[in-house]
Amino acid sequence: MRAMVTGATGFLGSYLTQLLVRNGETVAIVHRPHSDLTRIQGILPHVTKIRGDLMELSEMEDEILGFAPDTIFHLAWHGVSNRHHNDEDQIDKNLYSTVDLMRLAIRSGCPTWIGLGSQAEYGPQNRILNEDAPTKPTTMYGTVKLCTYLLCKQMAIVNLMRFVWIRVFSVYGPKDNPDWMIPYLIRMLLRGEKPQLTPGEQKWDYLYAEDAAEAIYSIATTQKAEGVFNLGSGQVHTLRRIVEQIRDIIDPALPLGFGEVHYRSDQVMHLQADVSKLRRVAGWRPQVSLEEGLRKTVEWYQEKENEHA
Repeated sequence: MRAMVTGATGFLGSYLTQLLVRNGETVAIVHRPHSDLTRIQGILPHVTKIRGDLMELSEMEDEILGFAPDTIFHLAWHGVSNRHHNDEDQIDKNLYSTVDLMRLAIRSGCPTWIGLGSQAEYGPQNRILNEDAPTKPTTMYGTVKLCTYLLCKQMAIVNLMRFVWIRVFSVYGPKDNPDWMIPYLIRMLLRGEKPQLTPGEQKWDYLYAEDAAEAIYSIATTQKAEGVFNLGSGQVHTLRRIVEQIRDIIDPALPLGFGEVHYRSDQVMHLQADVSKLRRVAGWRPQVSLEEGLRKTVEWYQEKENEHA
């Protein structure tokens, strides 16, 4: 495989890129000149680096055409954090640049496009969601993801390109964005602080990052895999259980402030992926249990804390 990855320096992108290199694939990464390469530092000698901004794609055009990818993994996305979910520049920074990249992929003759979508395209439905669930996004982020999917799918159909769109639910693990719930909670508890929490009755679907990367790779290497796939563990756990497991790994005596924060008016209480299509088509199943994944994640943050002690 000649794989080109956008978003390789991001959380999930770093796991996917490392897996591609480990499996002997020929890999190019597209990254901005000032991107933090820490997550993929160990594999940089083994990849082709194409520096530039996807919003100025013309400056990288010759390098991309020269690399001639046969599979494009498009993971790059601006404004993933919650505070940017309703920014209007989601359109300019994501939709237009992705369509331009799809045009270039078509010109290059690339036969396979794999894009990362989001459970946000479904909107809050508080039930198990399969790929046939109605799409009712309630944020600019989810709406732009959905619009990007629709446009790129049609472009792929017209140009006889294999097209895959993976709707990611909640992924966790070492190297995650420190502002997300699990790493934020771990770091707070490692400092001995008491977190203020909702009652924790929400049921969410969490998937370990290594398993998520394996799923994306399995889809890529299964030629019959096309269309939309949900990506999650397929199981739910209450946030209370997740928080308590993290606390118990660190120190069972630490206090937890359950009920000290009220639920938001738009609080999602049940977020769960039906991953039967992914299992059936690509033969993938998650290998890391929640307990093992949380322990690995806590241990990684503990090592980082010790390094800075």
